[in-house]
Amino acid sequence: MHNFDRELEAELEDLMNVIMESDLEAEAEMFAPSATGPLFDLACTGCADGPCVPCPDAVCAACPAGDGACGAILRDAVIEAIRLARDAAAKLDSAISVPPAGRNSVQKETARLFTAFFCHDPSTFIPWARGPSGASVAERFRAVARELDGGRRIHFVCRPTTNPCANEDATCCPPHDFAFTMPGNNINLFLCERFWDDLDQRKPGLPPVVNRAGTIIHEMLHMLFGEGPESGHGKIRGIKDSDPKRANAHCYNAFVLRVNGFGTDKVSDRKCGACGAQEFEDRI
Repeated sequence: MHNFDRELEAELEDLMNVIMESDLEAEAEMFAPSATGPLFDLACTGCADGPCVPCPDAVCAACPAGDGACGAILRDAVIEAIRLARDAAAKLDSAISVPPAGRNSVQKETARLFTAFFCHDPSTFIPWARGPSGASVAERFRAVARELDGGRRIHFVCRPTTNPCANEDATCCPPHDFAFTMPGNNINLFLCERFWDDLDQRKPGLPPVVNRAGTIIHEMLHMLFGEGPESGHGKIRGIKDSDPKRANAHCYNAFVLRVNGFGTDKVSDRKCGACGAQEFEDRI
């Protein structure tokens, strides 16, 4: 019995020595749950028991992807949107971290694309933002990424396409729309039938998941920084900014795709518009 007690005491002493020498804080971080990640619901008709939640009203559309694929398609697009927004912000931070003359090739290309869509260099001082234009645009991209990556639960709602969309009906999708947001609603993002259509999304150099991600970034900018309806049946069309390019979500969408090395979204490029007399084709 005496030997057993002594062996037990020795084992306990060894265990305490191991604990004292361990980096418990580092190990706790190693085994701690990962960041929340995207939080969202998807509301479409006909799939409340599958990948979707019940619709909040009677205006929902059916989930157009078969075999419960809508949830997976949307998650892939949200994750891609987070990546694109963060990468664009990082490239802008890099481009404005040095004088224009000292930029490397990647920084120069970032500045060139920024100038093509926003009509000024990212180092241009913006008085109300008290810093370079690129810094405040980068922060908007980071805000989009934060909110998509667990900052808030986004409710994606499928909406039908109606032609024509009645003036009094602010909840339907005109034939040309991919998605929309509504003033005063900071959690709902409405998805139109074109958002899901791979054939509609397939463009040269622009995979469907990337194009969907750009659409989500565009609408999240409206949700976070929108100033209310300008046109289009009460839907948000602008971003709060005195500069017409920085107030145009199409310019952000076009820039975030191109600066990440993807092809041209001609709709966003066209709606962003040219810089002065410069032709659209000449600037990108």
